[in-house]
Amino acid sequence: MKNLIRRAYINMNSKKEAFKNDERGVSAIVATVLLLLIVVLMAAVFYDTIAEWFTETMAKIFNTVPAGDTGDFGG
Repeated sequence: MKNLIRRAYINMNSKKEAFKNDERGVSAIVATVLLLLIVVLMAAVFYDTIAEWFTETMAKIFNTVPAGDTGDFGG
């Protein structure tokens, strides 16, 4: 029984080391993080424009007038 446990421990350690040293997919992770960073930065830069567009769109959907707007939505 001790031999089985010892072999399982050695097998687990060798697989852990192989996983730790495997560098496949690292570039995909870095690319994903960079794309997310770009999206967040673009959203921060254009926040006012996006918020205004979203408010107007929701007002059109629910057929209401946004605060401070007296424009006609054609409805």
